[in-house]
Amino acid sequence: MKLRLLVFFGLLTSLFVNTQAQAISNEVVFVDAKGQVLAPNATLNLNKVEESFIPGWKQITKKLFFRNTSSKPLGIKLSYTITSVEDGQLQVCALGICNSKEEVGTYEVGTKSLLPTDKDEEIKTELSFSSKGKCIVTLRLTIKENDTSVEKEGAKITITFDSEGTGINSSFIQENCTYDVFNTRGVLLYKQLTSLSKLPKGIYVIKCKNMKGLISTQKHIVS
Repeated sequence: MKLRLLVFFGLLTSLFVNTQAQAISNEVVFVDAKGQVLAPNATLNLNKVEESFIPGWKQITKKLFFRNTSSKPLGIKLSYTITSVEDGQLQVCALGICNSKEEVGTYEVGTKSLLPTDKDEEIKTELSFSSKGKCIVTLRLTIKENDTSVEKEGAKITITFDSEGTGINSSFIQENCTYDVFNTRGVLLYKQLTSLSKLPKGIYVIKCKNMKGLISTQKHIVS
């Protein structure tokens, strides 16, 4: 009897996990400035500090896009969740709207109907700060097919802004990837790494290969 109950609950758990997995749609994806598709749960670590137009302030910025990869029109809602922020103000601009927030919370930017043939929709994120800027934010896409009320969870991406951070300032760090790391002369230094967090300071050419065999190569600076 106990064995039957264990099997029954195991099947229920498996069904629940599969249902949750199917609920996440890849019909809309995040894309970087070079047109490369980012993994659905990618994390970007940003530490490049620039002078702000506000005297005495600095900023860290990132431009992304989202794209309809399906074969039908979709209503796409963009929202974001700030999980931590220190000495700074985060601005998110997309769909003709700009939101500036200084507090932890979840905020909606807007919704747009996007055709498969439409150009990628731009998202600008900017953390402005006076001394040491730190912020973690997750951008999230929610999908609704036109003429329906059913919403599906789309891609999400987490951005970590850290003015004192070190490491790869990368828009192609992805889950389930392995990395081959070369120096600028093309000499292989590390093969099939699963993380880039422990690379020493320097300039590298990094080849990323995901589970589908897709490969992307970019130059990165570890500071």
